Amino acid sequence: MTDLNKANNLTRLCLVTAVDIEFRTATALLAEKTFSTERNFKLCRGVIGNRAVTVLQCGMGARGFADWLADHLKTNSYDTLMVVGLAGGLDPRLKARDAVVYDCCLNAREPNEQPTPTGSAIQPSHRQAELVRTLLDALRGAAINTFYGSGITVSQVVVNAQDKLWLGQQHQALAVDMESFGVLQIAAEQGVPAAVIRVISDEAEHDLPDFNSAADFDGEVNPRRMAAAMLQRPVASARFLRSLKPVLAALRNVLEVVVRV
Repeated sequence: MTDLNKANNLTRLCLVTAVDIEFRTATALLAEKTFSTERNFKLCRGVIGNRAVTVLQCGMGARGFADWLADHLKTNSYDTLMVVGLAGGLDPRLKARDAVVYDCCLNAREPNEQPTPTGSAIQPSHRQAELVRTLLDALRGAAINTFYGSGITVSQVVVNAQDKLWLGQQHQALAVDMESFGVLQIAAEQGVPAAVIRVISDEAEHDLPDFNSAADFDGEVNPRRMAAAMLQRPVASARFLRSLKPVLAALRNVLEVVVRV
């Protein structure tokens, strides 16, 4: 059986999400669901068709998640792992609701936050490259506007449009998130084929509320601080809230495709 055929016949899938809205969107697709918590990380196990699916929630920024995931993968066997969730756009061509499949992921979480073009990056293995091509074909076949290119992982939400545009231009990256690099690194160390699929939630040319002030140390969003952050940037907040429902609908559409690849 070829690697591509293996990618099309997976039976054990692990989905990694970050925040509650991503976790809830993913778990809503499952039947026979069971929820649990391990070392403060949420899990949901269920099925879609004849496939067993486990959804993990790592929290915004995935603090401590890499170590836990490494242990989890030693005792839980998966055919593939996919990071699926929202991301900020870094290229003006990308619009809210567009999907991005990463061809590699740069790491900008280290002290100076500014990776060089030759800095740390997770490159896909042959098996992952086959999986990514299958995902791209499936998403585009479902008429989902899908881009293929580099992503970059940072340690804080990039809230200013000027910073998003600079980051994209400097590193030729399409999207920015806070979790993918660490998850891909652990998957590569454990020999689990992995891919990243992100839905753009905020466009490169738009500012965001300062969501960094709303997050607790463990990556959980504090509702009171979230409200305060949104009040400080009412225009950006109104734009973000208007787009949230269609963005989550797009995320659900993406999930419905990828869980059946």
